[in-house]
Amino acid sequence: METIDNAYSALLWFSVILLSVFVCACLVRAILGPRIADRVLAINVICTKTIIIIAVLSFLLQESSLLDIAIVYAMIGFLAVVVLTKCYLMPHHANPAHMDYKDRKENTG
Repeated sequence: METIDNAYSALLWFSVILLSVFVCACLVRAILGPRIADRVLAINVICTKTIIIIAVLSFLLQESSLLDIAIVYAMIGFLAVVVLTKCYLMPHHANPAHMDYKDRKENTG
């Protein structure tokens, strides 16, 4: 039975390391992304992978308090994506040049 526990532990540690590598790859995409949508999506993926890493570490270290941290991190990550999206869309709503022809015609009379 101890062999199975060791195998599970090794598998979970490997998954934490692999997810950490994927987080670094998403960080590169967030920095180099050509569009703001790529950057927001990369930040969202980083947040999701971090929550998974925290949950796996909670199981490995047998610390249930880490799950509370994962829940709080999920809420903060959701708010961050909403705020980034709002900041991205704000200039497009303020500048009438970005509106469609139909929208400009309705607004001008």
